Amino acid sequence: MKTSFLPTVAMLSVATASVLGAWGASAAQQGAQTPFLPLSISINALMVGMVDDVAHDIWEGGNKGATLTGREWAVINEHALQLQAAATLVSLGGTGQADKGWATSPAWQDWSRKMRDAGVTVKRAVDTKNQMALRSAGDALVDVCEGCHKQFKPDVPTEGILHIPHGTTAF
Repeated sequence: MKTSFLPTVAMLSVATASVLGAWGASAAQQGAQTPFLPLSISINALMVGMVDDVAHDIWEGGNKGATLTGREWAVINEHALQLQAAATLVSLGGTGQADKGWATSPAWQDWSRKMRDAGVTVKRAVDTKNQMALRSAGDALVDVCEGCHKQFKPDVPTEGILHIPHGTTAF
C-alpha cells in the first residue's frame, strides 16, 4: 500500500503559516507600543563609559609599534562589536538634555551610521589580523568622533562626565 505524504505536508504547512502569521501580528502589535527599550542614561554617559574606552583601545592597537598578540586582537574584536552596538544606542537618544534633539536630527543619525560603519571596518581588520587596516580604521574612527563632536558637542566635558584614562588607579 502506497501512501502520499503530500496532503499531510500541505496541511502542516498551512497550519504552521497560520500560527506564525498570528504570532507575527501579535509581536508587531506589541512592537508598535514599544519599538525599543529606551536608553536609561544620557548619550554623554554612554559615549564616555563605552565609546571613548573602546575607541582608545582600537586606535592604540592600530598604532602599536609591535605586532598585536592574540589576546589584543580578541579585545579589539570585542571593542568592534561594542562600537557597533553603541552606535545603535546613541542613535536612539537618552536622558540628557540635548539627547532628544540630537536623536531626531538627520545629521546625528548620519554620524551614528558612520560610527557603526567604523566598527564594521574595525571588525574586518580584526578578522584578517591586518594591523595596517586596523590603523586606518582607527584613524577613520577618530575622524568620525571629531566631526561629530565639532557639530554637536564642541565643549568637553558635559554633564561633568570625564573618561578615566587607562592606567589610572586613583579615583
